[in-house]
Amino acid sequence: MRPLETGDPTSVGQGRYRLVGRLGQGGMGVVYFGRSLSGRAVAVKVVRPELSTEPGFRRRFADEVAAARKVGGFHTAPVVDADPDGDPAWLVTAFVPGPTLQSVLLNVGVLPVGTVTVLAAGLAEALEAIHRVGVMHRDLKPANIIVAEDGPRVIDFGIARALDGTALTQTGLQIGTPGYLAPEQLTGGAVTPAVDMFALGVVLSQAVGAFPFGDGPSAARHYRVVHEEPDLAAVPPELRPLIADCLAKIPADRPSPADFLARLTVQHLPDGDWLPAAATAMLRRIEPLPTNTPDTYQAAASAAAGGAAHPETVKATPPPEHPQTVRAAHADPAPGPTGPASDGAAGAGGAVGAAAFPGSAYPQAPDTPPPPGGQGGTPSAFGPPAAPYSAGTVRPRRRRALLVALAVLVVAGTAAGLLVAQPWSGDAGTAGNGSHAAGTGSPSSTGSTSAPAAPAALPAQPLLVREDTAPGFPQTCHGVIAVRAPGRDDPRRLVSGGSCDELPQWSPDRTRFAFTRTTAGSSAVWVADADGSNPHEVAPVQGGRATWSPDGERLGVVRRTKGVQQFWTVNAADGSALQITHGTAGLDDPSWSPDGTRIAVWKDVSGLSQIFLIDLAHPDAAPVQITHGSERARDPMWSPDGRFLVYTYGKPLSGSQGDIHVVGADGSGDRPLAASGDQEMDPSWSPDGKWVAYVRGPVETPAVWAVRADGTGARKLTTGNVPEGHPSWR
Repeated sequence: MRPLETGDPTSVGQGRYRLVGRLGQGGMGVVYFGRSLSGRAVAVKVVRPELSTEPGFRRRFADEVAAARKVGGFHTAPVVDADPDGDPAWLVTAFVPGPTLQSVLLNVGVLPVGTVTVLAAGLAEALEAIHRVGVMHRDLKPANIIVAEDGPRVIDFGIARALDGTALTQTGLQIGTPGYLAPEQLTGGAVTPAVDMFALGVVLSQAVGAFPFGDGPSAARHYRVVHEEPDLAAVPPELRPLIADCLAKIPADRPSPADFLARLTVQHLPDGDWLPAAATAMLRRIEPLPTNTPDTYQAAASAAAGGAAHPETVKATPPPEHPQTVRAAHADPAPGPTGPASDGAAGAGGAVGAAAFPGSAYPQAPDTPPPPGGQGGTPSAFGPPAAPYSAGTVRPRRRRALLVALAVLVVAGTAAGLLVAQPWSGDAGTAGNGSHAAGTGSPSSTGSTSAPAAPAALPAQPLLVREDTAPGFPQTCHGVIAVRAPGRDDPRRLVSGGSCDELPQWSPDRTRFAFTRTTAGSSAVWVADADGSNPHEVAPVQGGRATWSPDGERLGVVRRTKGVQQFWTVNAADGSALQITHGTAGLDDPSWSPDGTRIAVWKDVSGLSQIFLIDLAHPDAAPVQITHGSERARDPMWSPDGRFLVYTYGKPLSGSQGDIHVVGADGSGDRPLAASGDQEMDPSWSPDGKWVAYVRGPVETPAVWAVRADGTGARKLTTGNVPEGHPSWR
């Protein structure tokens, strides 16, 4: 959830619903998290004012709202209030806590057959309830499905038709999301409830790891949807006939929701739980929402005004390992790649309305995090770091209030000479450039009898590097992948054979590594075992660096779609790919956060690249910008504890020529880490988060260096004369 912005309403319905923060926005308007007078959590969709002047919009909106309010059943989220004649018009739905199915699939992966049968039954029951009152969803997809403990919930139904005939659809674009559109939607045929059953078939296929019409560019998928039979080889036999019928080309050949339910055999688990353990854990990490108390509203008002407080109640528990999103039962079509998709786009044109709780892309606390390698958790070989907060530690949002009180004590204590600030530990040294790094220095012993901590030793873990076997980089690349022990001049070549192998990245468990191979003008991401054996191509990419998911099962890559570089995920085992972002501004250099919830990228802002964070629960929502320097920012890399990013600041041969900077994941504390008269670039954290490896020197003849995360102890690791670049320590 994000704070209210200037000009946002603070309530609707003559004060019946207080608006606390922004959940997202899209084609129809802005969606807010709110509270009713009794304290019930709601999602409030406020329609864009210009739509109210579109001919027939208010009438269609009123008709659709009236129909949607009749929808009942266990597997939908109800519309509870609306004012189509308001200025502006608005709609209120129940707020459903839980991750989206998209978030579950992204973090858990393929679901077991039993879970999918329960999912299928719930979705079919929801569609039956929706269709019974004459409503069509028209945008069913994983981003519009909430996963709750007692089954799925379908949201964002009942208002799609209100946009028909508006400026958003007069160009012939379809309501819906690419990949889930039925053949008749793509060819301009009549739209009937059968389009929802087609989308149901696609959703269930994806839940079991199948992509019935491929996962490449939209145009190719659309052709296969219209002209080719679906590929259901990966669908379990007990579900294959039913899903195949849902994907029939002719609408009349698809089952109705009732027919679907009659043919479906639901496999209930013995313990009564319908989800695998990893998905259940995601549900149980969702924190309770606030109650309607004066203190809550005061905190919400403070947050809306840009203050420190947020409306969510926070428990003293360790931070999560996966994204928790709390979705509201709302959203509407917004312009997508081929037609209006859903607000905020949590997925391929996905829907909005998830309040991002700890682990989301939105900054949760303005206070500066502790330094890298400090009090944070220890990274796991297979996932995010262990909890950096001990049991009983107050989580960031509640810490704000404590920090205010603590600040008073600190000021008083400092005035009395009792406290001395010790912001960064480590030996006195340089920021890799002969100048003292901002905020660094040895702890003072004043007022304390404890000895200063010993400087962090250089880690012994080997680095992957690009070794240049001939000059000419980057115009002519002769790179091979090698591994070297820090400080030893005996790099061992692991992979060669491509005209250009570069940008290696260790897998989280260090049993494999990925790299980018460019041959004859085309690029692909490859994977090899840690010793260089079994090198094999995984999937074509647009070039650039690949990034591993925390579980080591997927790779995040950049591919160009309709001329725009987008973020995709690729299954490291079979190369199947899924497009995640669909924005109009290109991106590059993706880096997956240790907790799996965010992707750091750089994007151009008025011709100057800056670092942004993409929330994977809402990948097409506006990314959060965390750097704001006067020179370009690129090559972002997450620290192992997920609190910081290190990046390249500056452009080769101009300005600073390129320095290494560190910035907090909330955008705070941006500072130089290595800033010499030479050029620095391509940073990489050590596994313990206490050092950063980077490249120094001309692009044509680079060498690998390392510096402590507090800016001290800079040293050259490349001891020979062979140029080395693109270091990967973890």
